[in-house]
Amino acid sequence: MSVTQVTAQQPEFLLHYQLGQSLGEGGFGQVFQAWDTKLHRQVAIKYLKNVSAGVDLLREARLAASLQHPAFVKVHALEQTSDSQAIVMEMVPGRTLRQLLETQPPSIHQVLDIVRQVAQAMQEAHAAGLIHGDLKPSNLMQEPGGAVRILDFGLASQADRDATTSVVQADPQGTIAYMAPEILTGASMRACSDIYALGVILYELLTGSRPFANLSGLALAAAVIQSNSDQWPWPDHLPLALRQLVRAMTARQLENRIASMQEVVLQINQLIALDPPSMGSASFKMSGINLAALPPQDEAPIVNWRRLFKSSRPILLVFIVLILAFVGWQTQPYWSRVETQLKNYSEAREMKAGLAALEQADRAEMLDQAEVHFTRILEQTPEHTAARASLALVDSYRYVLDAQNTAALERAEANAKKALEQNDFLALTHIAYSRVLSLRGQHEAAQQEIDRAFALDPKNPQVWLNKILGQLRAEKVKEAMESAQQAAQLFSQNAGFSHQLAEIYVSQQNYSMAVELYQQSIERSSANAATYIGLARAQVKLNQIEEAIQTLQQGLKLRETGELYAELGDTLFLRGDYVGAATAYERAVNKVTGNPEDFRTWAKYADTLQWIPGRMDSAKNAYATARDLIKPKLDKSPKDADLLSRTALYNAKNGDISAAHEAIAALDGLIEQNPLAQFRVGVSYEVLGKREAAVAAVLKARSLGYPTKLIDADPDLVSLRRDPLYLRKPSKL
Repeated sequence: MSVTQVTAQQPEFLLHYQLGQSLGEGGFGQVFQAWDTKLHRQVAIKYLKNVSAGVDLLREARLAASLQHPAFVKVHALEQTSDSQAIVMEMVPGRTLRQLLETQPPSIHQVLDIVRQVAQAMQEAHAAGLIHGDLKPSNLMQEPGGAVRILDFGLASQADRDATTSVVQADPQGTIAYMAPEILTGASMRACSDIYALGVILYELLTGSRPFANLSGLALAAAVIQSNSDQWPWPDHLPLALRQLVRAMTARQLENRIASMQEVVLQINQLIALDPPSMGSASFKMSGINLAALPPQDEAPIVNWRRLFKSSRPILLVFIVLILAFVGWQTQPYWSRVETQLKNYSEAREMKAGLAALEQADRAEMLDQAEVHFTRILEQTPEHTAARASLALVDSYRYVLDAQNTAALERAEANAKKALEQNDFLALTHIAYSRVLSLRGQHEAAQQEIDRAFALDPKNPQVWLNKILGQLRAEKVKEAMESAQQAAQLFSQNAGFSHQLAEIYVSQQNYSMAVELYQQSIERSSANAATYIGLARAQVKLNQIEEAIQTLQQGLKLRETGELYAELGDTLFLRGDYVGAATAYERAVNKVTGNPEDFRTWAKYADTLQWIPGRMDSAKNAYATARDLIKPKLDKSPKDADLLSRTALYNAKNGDISAAHEAIAALDGLIEQNPLAQFRVGVSYEVLGKREAAVAAVLKARSLGYPTKLIDADPDLVSLRRDPLYLRKPSKL
């Protein structure tokens, strides 16, 4: 029987099992009540879906079957169908802890008994090298007699890779809430992860609500990663001893977490033994503990330490000073190393700071900050998959910002591939690799990686964002529009999707709709420079120049960035305010308020200074700076037509005639169909006094589609535009 038969309509039979009612459906399988017609017994059958090719459940099933503790649901058989597999298990009566919480909250004594049963069973599993990985109230069932049974043990991790993640479950936030912080940041499953999950279950059984019950998806994951369990709220009536146990089981730092299920069982036994009747009551108080029952301590002679210290204090102080001086003298060479080691390091804090910086990936300095944080994590934990994938994202964004720096893309690819090797169950790794493939033009392969990330984490905004970007790079505008609209509804408070949708409307020249969406994005997140820039450009297209200037000034009030100042310079130049534009460009390349490495803005600054009387020397200096910034990039890419044509133009305007001619000669055969490069060559020839060559290049640029209004606006071409040679020539050569 095929998967399609099971998932489309419930069949009557699966092999020799007569199926009854559906008991539920999760991210990796549908469970049916069934009758085994061969052995004549009631069973439960989980029919698996999304099973990865080549995965064999037999080994895991054997390990699970080897566990003798009665809490584990017995696996009767593993059945192979034509295109999937089914797990046949014993039929367990009762209700899940989730159902228990919804109907009748248990007493403290019942809670401790439930958790102790789970811990005792998991103690045996961990000793056998097995980890559950998905302990939560819906996977724990209590039989009518009170015995607790553990469902889905270990099988999901082998049967369906997607099912072990937090997002393909029917209730995704229900799984994330019980995942240990280190798992959410990319670490592998381990025994302490089960201890954390059981600690969260204990908290929920005691309080009636899981931590961060109002959050879901990435917001919930971020809260779990960033918080400590000692910050979780508690009802006043619950005893301190129970709070201490939960905190010890759910400590974010592994060294502070209870090390084994055996220790969990021991501590619960001690709590129950202290005062069982009181422990079963909500009015339990620590004062009720019978301290007399504790073993007596050996008596020791009483020493008056205070009097002894007072009498010998002068001698003692001199002795301490001498010791400290000697230790300081001996360890002086190691002080710098000790200082480094003593710096407060927090993996969660570094990850949070890195991701926050990565949200502003349109700024080079923020990418540098993100790289510092992710590198620091990898120095401490080289196998940290999330940090390595994030580092790959940093370099992929840097590749785009830094004029397609091939070295950055190669680093991004190397880190993305290594992250996939370490853990291909993490959506972030597939996002990073998808970006690399997309930037290399392998759009189909990139889409496959995004599809994989989507299967792992469909409620991750980054997955949706990169899915849309991939569709746009593949020129699938209609699909990108549909995806952006879905994402905007799904993540209504996420400004990024309104921005992305606005970008798509701009590409379709629907500037009115783009303006509306950009404004929505600003209302949700007023600190995004790219959104202010997008809104201003759309307003310029609608001939709303003053509104565009106000938009950019509004963005600069919130945060000064080189990108905003550069865009303000462009807009003021368009209005004819050359002094204002020059001031804006100057701030855009200032190391305090902008980016002094941006050669494009230096060139715009120089172009603007040409229009201001008495500023020609400053203009030449600005051109020289732009040329010098280009040189190392041109050394790496000597055939880059954009860089070569810029070099020719900047040298010509700076009066370096031989260097300008050299750059123009290097362009031979590279710019036949490049209108912008042709125009720059034309202006270069005009500045060099080569009128005939200048006319030929400018007309060639115009014939290739270079806008006539930009030709008419260039101050270096005033004389050329009046030349009969230019006026007589046809527009197409």
